[in-house]
Amino acid sequence: MNNHHDKTNRLSFDQEGNSPILPDVSNRFRNDQILYSGLIALATMTLALARFLHPSAKGYGTHQQLGLPACAFLTLTGIPCPSCGLTTSFAHAARLHFYQAFLTQPFGLIAFCLTVASLPVFAFLIRRRISWQEAILSRGVHTLFYLLLILYLVSWLYKIVMVRMQGIGS
Repeated sequence: MNNHHDKTNRLSFDQEGNSPILPDVSNRFRNDQILYSGLIALATMTLALARFLHPSAKGYGTHQQLGLPACAFLTLTGIPCPSCGLTTSFAHAARLHFYQAFLTQPFGLIAFCLTVASLPVFAFLIRRRISWQEAILSRGVHTLFYLLLILYLVSWLYKIVMVRMQGIGS
């Protein structure tokens, strides 16, 4: 009998020799389940809230319905901030006005689609017991992150051009 093979296949037992001491994988995954469930709840609440907001005709400022102040960056510089129009675009998309959402702020439509897509993705991750770390470190996530960053910046440039063409914020 191979003695090395025999040692590696044995389980470690506690001092009384009763129960095996195994890594606490279930507890770590339980934390991931809580995280995924929280993200599902957050995404659902975000989608519901977006549905109740009335998109601003200006193409930005919808966030003020939540009691938030006007965009200080736009007020001070006359240039929209990178997030200007995201809430308005999201509110359009929540009403299934995708074309208007895209015209308002293209990244808002992308954010809306990602939020909707996150619901079945997080449910899948819970069902398959895939850890948050494993999901984040999976192939393609870094590429997706950089692609989204580029799209966010391009959408900001688009918003700057649109606001300048409309003469808003000057």
